[in-house]
Amino acid sequence: MHIYIVGNPLVKDDHLPLQLFPALKKAFPRTAIMIIDPNENFIPEEGSMIVDTVHGIDRVQLFTDLDAFVMKKSVSPHDYDLGFHLQLLMKLNKISGVRVIGVPPRGTKKYIAKSVIGLLKNYIN
Repeated sequence: MHIYIVGNPLVKDDHLPLQLFPALKKAFPRTAIMIIDPNENFIPEEGSMIVDTVHGIDRVQLFTDLDAFVMKKSVSPHDYDLGFHLQLLMKLNKISGVRVIGVPPRGTKKYIAKSVIGLLKNYIN
């Protein structure tokens, strides 16, 4: 299994997942954990986990269905985000499902890291 981390270091409300990288590497040293850019031909491995910021939540949550995300219609290339990318991959039959650990845009890094690690422990041997 791979753990993919998505975020933008330049945007305050989107960089928290990137700050979790060291804690995740320490907690799961034998697991492939990588920071990715979904705009660069990213196709997640089957059974993998994606950690990304999800606006509108106030705690760490596991999403297994893209319909659980409230997405606005895309009107320009600037609206192309991970959710849109995953929807496109599903329509193209490149992936059959998705597991996203949604991280709120703000919160205590230590608490959020502990919550994410707790969720991941259910899926990593």
